[in-house]
Amino acid sequence: MKITFAGTGSAFCMGADNFQSNMVLEVPVAKTGKARPQRLLIDCGSDARHSLRRMGLAPNDLDAIYISHLHSDHIGGLEWVALSNYFLCGGHRTSLYAMQELLEPLWEHSLRGGLEISDQGNSTLATYFDVHALAADSGFDFHGVAMTIVPCEHVVTPQGVMLSYGLFGDCGSKRFFLTTDARFSPEIHMPYYRKADIIFQDCELGPRHSGVHAHYDQIRTLPDDIKNKMWLYHYQAYDQPDAKADGFCGFVQPRQSFDLT
Repeated sequence: MKITFAGTGSAFCMGADNFQSNMVLEVPVAKTGKARPQRLLIDCGSDARHSLRRMGLAPNDLDAIYISHLHSDHIGGLEWVALSNYFLCGGHRTSLYAMQELLEPLWEHSLRGGLEISDQGNSTLATYFDVHALAADSGFDFHGVAMTIVPCEHVVTPQGVMLSYGLFGDCGSKRFFLTTDARFSPEIHMPYYRKADIIFQDCELGPRHSGVHAHYDQIRTLPDDIKNKMWLYHYQAYDQPDAKADGFCGFVQPRQSFDLT
């Protein structure tokens, strides 16, 4: 079992060798009994058609997609997946996992314009995906990997709050925590930091603290025992500090895989 980063960049990543931060969790045949490994794509950004191709994957190689929140670097590739499966991949159906409160705005404000009118008349999200509406207190299971959903503030304005829904995955022998996009929130994340064997932490770089992501300057204040099992991702194309010297495992590199067995 492994997780591979299709890309490690921020929303505005333009590097020829890097893409937005979307990940593929792969459960092997030996664990599932299926004819091929089962793959969960965690977020599906606008770069997905390029980053997945770089990994040798097509839309019909994906068994499920999990969406953490509704920014385009996390959902912008869903129309491509839907239409590719529908027209080019024999009607392959991918399961779509997302919080219940995300599903209506995902369709109404992001996907409906490009997907509603099809050759079979008016369509819905369920025309293209097997939709699984999630609740934070229940999580979901992906072929034996128990997924706990970890809500955290991402964008906070006087008009409202956007949450991003991180994942804590228990693979049996190893546990991982993926923050997804989130403000620096040790009061929320610390219980998951403590339980995890490996942590993947959203990390912005550069001189500006946006307030919508955890900045490296903030993350480096975490206790040493947390940092020494933490990998940093979702970073911009600034010069990277010496993360290992600061006690971290390092910055995740594009297409880097992590063994979860």
